Formats: sequence, C-alpha cells, structure tokens
Amino acid sequence: MASIGQELKRERELRGISLKDISKSSKISLRLLEALEEDRLDLLPGKFFIKAIICTYAKFIGLEEDSILNKYYEASFLEEQSQEPKSKKRKTRPLFPKNIKKLAGFLMLTIFFLILFYVIYLIFLKKETSPLAEELTIPTQTPVDKTFSLPVYEHSVGSIPEEKKLNLEIYFLEETWLQVYIDGELKLDGLKQPGEKVTIEALEEFLIHLGNAGGISYTLNNKEGKPIGSSGVVVRNLRITKENYMQYLLQENITPNNL
Repeated sequence: MASIGQELKRERELRGISLKDISKSSKISLRLLEALEEDRLDLLPGKFFIKAIICTYAKFIGLEEDSILNKYYEASFLEEQSQEPKSKKRKTRPLFPKNIKKLAGFLMLTIFFLILFYVIYLIFLKKETSPLAEELTIPTQTPVDKTFSLPVYEHSVGSIPEEKKLNLEIYFLEETWLQVYIDGELKLDGLKQPGEKVTIEALEEFLIHLGNAGGISYTLNNKEGKPIGSSGVVVRNLRITKENYMQYLLQENITPNNL
C-alpha cells in the first residue's frame, strides 16, 4: 500500500505539476513539500502544519482534501499503535521497602505525641505557678492612662492604564495559512487569500500560527504592528497578551500613555 507521500507524488506527476509550481502558489517552502513526498513528516513543523500543507497540496493538484486527510489520520493511528508497546514504562521498584516506610511513620507519630505532651505540660505548669507570681507582685506606681494617636498617611496611587481587551485586525497581502486560538479556544483555521481581512477580539491573549509570515500586515488596538517575518517563513506559537502586546507595535506608535 502506497504511503501518503508516495500517493501525492504519483498524482502530481500524473498531472504534470512540479513542486516549484505548488511552492510558488502556496508560499510553502520547497524543502517542506519534498519532505512531505518523502514521508519525512518529522521535518515538518507540527501536526497542525502537516494538516495545512496536505490540504493545500491536495487542493492544488485537484484531489479531495478530506479523503487525503483521512488517509493521513489512518497512517498516524497505525504508527502510534505500532510504537505503543515500546513506550510502556517498566514498573519501578519502590525506593524504600514497605517496612521502612511503616517505621518512619511510627517515628513521626511518636515525635508528634511527645511534642503535644510537652506543650500540655508547660500549660499546666504555668497555671500552677501563676498565683504565687501574683502574690509577689508589688505595685510601685499608679497606672497612668495615656492615649497615643498614630499619624495617618494617605497614599495616592496613580491610575495605570490597562487595556480591557485586545483588538487584532489582520490584512492578507498574499495567500497565507492561518490558525488563531483566542483565550485558549480555536477560532480561525484556514487558507486566506490576498485582499481578505479578519477582525478578532480577546480578553486575555491570542495564540497564532502562520504559514507565511510576510503575507500579512496587522494592527493591535488600532495601532500598526511590526512585521513578523519575511514571505514564506513559517511562524509558530506567536503569543500576544495584554502584558506584552506593545512589543509588537511599531516604535512610533508607542506613546507615553502606553508605558
């Protein structure tokens, strides 16, 4: 049975399509496409990118994307099943024998009761000796009532501006694959075309994966953002939060109010 990489390569060659054509159109590097055809999936940047690359490849050469993805899922499952016995951990012998653990527990319990007995003894001794101490106490002076008032200090804390939420607008300059998690939930996943725009909001953070870093421009809270990378560069785990979003802004867009 042909592997998924072999099948894609055979279908591409039957249609007379070169890898350079796919790379030029999809902005996916030629090295990653060659790794896919050679079934070197370990060279690809993560499962979500493998899925995106397979979909883009299949769509370009005219294959049904879902059918190819199902074959990929089946192959991945079989590979995991074959490796499962090797990954089982050997049972480790306990560091200490059971009898030593019991002895340690008994010693700790004994120490606890000794400390408790000592505390009770001190309390009882204090009660026995306190009347004698009161008899020997001779008042030498009349207590004087004095009232001291401590100064009250008022602290004024300046208001620190804080963004209530994050607003992100992404403009697509080239064909780009995009995946966005908003506050931990996947909200965007797909291939975007030049001229498209998306506007999204988050309460805490964005987690972004890009297949073509140079294919977009963006604004954060209505301020222009820095370039993320050049055309064709894959970017993973780009995390933008309320605490760090200003480092993604162009320098001229950072005003004293933002600091």
